Amino acid sequence: MHLGSARGAVAALAAAVVSACSLVRPLHGLTCEPGAGNASCLYGQPCDASADCATAACAEGVCQCPAGMVTIESSFCIDQTEVSNAAYRAFLAKQPDVAAQEPFCSFNDSFDFDETGPDAPLVCTTRRKEDEYPATCIDWCDARAFCKSQGKRLCGELHGGPLPFRGDIAHGEWFDACSRRGALAHSTGEFDALHCNGHSDQAVPVGDDASLACEGGYLGLQHMSGNVREWEDACSDDVGPGDFCRTRGGAFDSEGTLEELRCDARDERERADTDHTIGFRCCSG
Repeated sequence: MHLGSARGAVAALAAAVVSACSLVRPLHGLTCEPGAGNASCLYGQPCDASADCATAACAEGVCQCPAGMVTIESSFCIDQTEVSNAAYRAFLAKQPDVAAQEPFCSFNDSFDFDETGPDAPLVCTTRRKEDEYPATCIDWCDARAFCKSQGKRLCGELHGGPLPFRGDIAHGEWFDACSRRGALAHSTGEFDALHCNGHSDQAVPVGDDASLACEGGYLGLQHMSGNVREWEDACSDDVGPGDFCRTRGGAFDSEGTLEELRCDARDERERADTDHTIGFRCCSG
């Protein structure tokens, strides 16, 4: 091979490698650099170690979704279930630093469940506290801090960052997962209020055999519609506790209202609100 041809081949190979690993994360400005250990490589991109992966797991040289998460269209990862009381208590046991929060969460002086004390909402004093039930009575900042502690994020814009609060509801990681990227009105297609717990007086456990009856919009995802509402990274402002933030998916108290339980439905709660009907799950990648 002539020298010029060889150089051309090398240049083409280099360009191909860069192309395969240069997906810019829209809101973070990072590019995938295997070996850099900067957690910027997305699902399906090459990696040298898990420290390279925004998805938190490098297997056979490719970023993968970690255990307990579902892969959405070879693009990002989302928790299979709502975060459980057991998982959230494990987070609390590590004594996370409240001072490490962003300014808009500086009001939040504790990550504990809001279930005791004179200021606790009445509904939170009677929430299901068993390990296998979804973690509820935590505010938006608590949910955000938990996800960050796991190397994940509160679901929002594809690959990270907040969604516009008044933007297109049929948009973002949570919606894409619930609706199979717009193909389904409810996570299970035709909504089943009984199995998806959209008309009852309390939440049901996450990840058990009964939850399999409410699986969708992707294989392995449970209770995207019903059970408890889920905080989303979409807030009206970045000031503090009075900012309104979106919840998605409806809950056990939705009384079977199909519109409230749709993947493109939303509710709005103040950032500091806590309720026994609101939980969350995390995304990564």
